[in-house]
Amino acid sequence: MQAGDRQAQPAVLAAPAEWTLPKRPSVAANVWRFVRRKPLGTFGMLLVIVMVAMTLGPPKAEFGTPELPDRPLGFELGKPFMAKYEAQAVFRGGVVNALIGPIDQWLKPSTQHWLGTDRGGHDTYSRMVFAARRSLFIGLWALTFATIVGCTIGVVSAYFRGWSDTLIQRLMDSLQAFPALLLLIMIISLFEPNLTIMAIALGFVGVTSVQRIVRGVVLSTREEPYVEAARVLGASDLRTMVFHILPNIMAPVIVVFSIGLGTVILAEAALAFIVPESVPSDPSWGIMLNVTRDSLPPEAKGYHTVAAGGAIVLAVLGFNLAGDALRDVLDPRLRVG
Repeated sequence: MQAGDRQAQPAVLAAPAEWTLPKRPSVAANVWRFVRRKPLGTFGMLLVIVMVAMTLGPPKAEFGTPELPDRPLGFELGKPFMAKYEAQAVFRGGVVNALIGPIDQWLKPSTQHWLGTDRGGHDTYSRMVFAARRSLFIGLWALTFATIVGCTIGVVSAYFRGWSDTLIQRLMDSLQAFPALLLLIMIISLFEPNLTIMAIALGFVGVTSVQRIVRGVVLSTREEPYVEAARVLGASDLRTMVFHILPNIMAPVIVVFSIGLGTVILAEAALAFIVPESVPSDPSWGIMLNVTRDSLPPEAKGYHTVAAGGAIVLAVLGFNLAGDALRDVLDPRLRVG
């Protein structure tokens, strides 16, 4: 066969190997991997869930704790008390002039009173539940205020830089120079004590820390290519900050929010313990500790102090561990693989 008569044989190409995306693990698999690799973070989240469940749970009567948390302490003679307790005392002129029947003070834990009672006959567990609601309410409102104001100041300061950044940071430094507790007492003393004023005061004190963290993140984010591209395309400064910078700094903001909740709860308890007259008279863990400080008899054996102090420790520990776990999840450099 001549070479010219040969017909060119078509080249046979091998079929390409089928390429597929790796299968994403299920939510349950991710949760289980996180539980195995981050046991402390899991423990913190469980503490937070338990605290939230306590605050959102059914009324205390269904828990077998019939005593009201706002019952007047001890029904002291000559002290004002609530009108709905008239049947328990001789009521004349808005004060208690005589006592009728004994008050169940400093009872030990039992099936009726899970954590005993204090000097006024209050059920300790009921007061702890209501104090948890108060602490969570104050913490959420204070951190919401601090986060909104701190993010606004931090983003504006870092984005424009220059003399405005210097002026804003010197103002923040001057506020941060004041002792936090002294600044809190000064702000609250200017108004009638209530939960809203306390939340705003705690949030105001936390603004400096939030804005400093946000400013540090924005200083690096504003130099990213997508921010430069937005400027080249004609996006205004406001649009660039709101739609291109702010969404990309939410991970550290969420971490600051979660960890800050524990700090605010601790600050509120400390303020209620040191200066109880400067805070509302609602049940508070700090006020519970203050009450037992001077009047706790030896036979009480510290049940009530341990109950309030333990609640503060577990709440702060839970939010701190949960915030640390969120940082590991949201930060790509620390993410659980």
